[in-house]
Amino acid sequence: MPSAPAPAPGFDFQLVFAALPAPHALLGPSGQVQVLNDALLALLPGPVGTRLPGQPLAELLRACAAADALLAPAAEWGPTLARALATGKAEVLTPAPQRTAPGARYWQATLRALPAYRRSPPGLLLSLLDVTDALHPADPHSLLSRARLRIFAGHLPQQVWTATADGQLEFVNERTAEFLGEDAASRGGLNDWRRAVHPNDQAAVLARWEQAVAQGSPFEVEMRLLRHDGTYRWMLAQAEPARDAHGHVLRWYGTNTDIHQLRTLTRQLVSREQEFRFLVESLPHLVWAATADGRFTFVNRHWVDYTGLPLDQTQNGWAQLLPPEDRTTTVQEMATHWASGRAFELHTRLRDARTGQYRWFVHRGQPLYDARGQFVRWYGTSTDVDDAVRTQGLLEAQNQRLTRANQDFDNFVYAASHDLKQPINNMAGIFEELTRTAYFRDPEAGQLVTYFERALAQIYSTIDDLTAVVQLQRPQPALPEPVDLAQMVRAIVHSVQNQVLHLRAEISLDVERCPTVPYVRAHLQSLLFNLLSNALKYAAPGRPPRIAVGAVPDAETGRPVLTVRDNGLGIDLDRFGPQLFQQFARFHAHVDGTGMGLYLVNRIVESHGGRLEVASVVDAGTTFTLYL
Repeated sequence: MPSAPAPAPGFDFQLVFAALPAPHALLGPSGQVQVLNDALLALLPGPVGTRLPGQPLAELLRACAAADALLAPAAEWGPTLARALATGKAEVLTPAPQRTAPGARYWQATLRALPAYRRSPPGLLLSLLDVTDALHPADPHSLLSRARLRIFAGHLPQQVWTATADGQLEFVNERTAEFLGEDAASRGGLNDWRRAVHPNDQAAVLARWEQAVAQGSPFEVEMRLLRHDGTYRWMLAQAEPARDAHGHVLRWYGTNTDIHQLRTLTRQLVSREQEFRFLVESLPHLVWAATADGRFTFVNRHWVDYTGLPLDQTQNGWAQLLPPEDRTTTVQEMATHWASGRAFELHTRLRDARTGQYRWFVHRGQPLYDARGQFVRWYGTSTDVDDAVRTQGLLEAQNQRLTRANQDFDNFVYAASHDLKQPINNMAGIFEELTRTAYFRDPEAGQLVTYFERALAQIYSTIDDLTAVVQLQRPQPALPEPVDLAQMVRAIVHSVQNQVLHLRAEISLDVERCPTVPYVRAHLQSLLFNLLSNALKYAAPGRPPRIAVGAVPDAETGRPVLTVRDNGLGIDLDRFGPQLFQQFARFHAHVDGTGMGLYLVNRIVESHGGRLEVASVVDAGTTFTLYL
């Protein structure tokens, strides 16, 4: 029998089954009783019906007989049940008339094989129709006498109708008339109902109804029916034939159930599912869903393409896709994640079915819980990060090579500076001794001595700057410490006292608002020494240097702001601004220097996360502001 479309997700068919007005039961393939609806339980006395689930069909037949619910003989049930399962068609069992006690009821049974939904076991639907009126029309106890039927149907909240054996509509209850409108229900006879069917549904509905009438088989169809206000509503129309003792159809009993909201919801759910599947299949990741213990319930197309395994072959997880040497450890780690019920991230290698190679993936899982806090399902992705992992490995290897090269360069610079200083020191000593003991007759000898001393000083300065640059660029293990600014400035001024006295410089200090600065001591000393010595070196001819050193806390961050202001030569920032902090940049050629001072100052400040600002006016002075 072909598979029927699965029911819409989220629709509770158990509630609908229980509320059906006619007696129904679900049977297993061997006739074992599974579920009884409320109407069938009402036929059976006391707690008998509640004990029937799980019992053989014979127990249900005996219970019905004990309740004066007369069915076809027990011997007919087995073959009929087998035919219904084999053919997939409805099979009808009609009881034979007999002398009965007052109040006994005759019930016609219909057996239908359940649609073969995915992963559902085979079974049958048993429905009972009271045919007492047809078999004993004069029975005064019949609830289906014509008059009492109208009273009964009039009080039902559902649309109820009857038709003659040849399919002509003969009766509709008040709910049906209210839906169609009184005029439509009376105008042109009841068979105008066909005009109420949506034009696009009329041909299919009429063909289905004519087929049911011709074959005497149950009728069921979904259609759009015109309501009195001009709107169409989706209806589920169902009808069962009532038969006489010889199996001839006497009358049709039918109902219309409004399923408009259900149909609309189903279409929305189908649309959303299509959108979700499109999204999932469009993602470049391997997407999966799993139960609480890690059993896969869904994988997308990318998973199948990469692993070569469809869902039924990979339900137990990705253990079979892992490298053998990683399998045990990874499976144990995954079991821990599954048991935790918390979001996780895991890196493993997975085998590519197309190449047989293993590639690195990062697996991310997110648990879904319902409104009551109950675990529902794992949802996750597996993302190919093999290229990134390999690139990271190459970068790490390259970084190690660069680190070794930097270390070699540092060692070379320190060795070279040490090796250079020693012969220069020897030369300086020899020259000092020479100038002390030798007698120079040449009148230009004094000027030559000055040139030589200046050259020695430049060599010393260059070596010191080179060492400072290398030391600044290597990671510093030194930690910041509280530094007394006034004490450090006085020490630096003392080291350049000869220049201060020679130039008659005045150096003022204002650090009352920020007397202590947390900084690496050697770096702060280098900053102040370079700025103070530059202020003296680039003093304007004809006026004594005036140098002001100050420190205040920043108004927004509270971090120290250090300023060094002078009245020297100044810098043409319009001309030299872009070169201000470059190595070996010189702005006053007539003054000796290496062009490394401002470069070192800026590098030190930036290495501590600060910044350096310069304001200058030519021949008026310069202000350096250091945001430490």
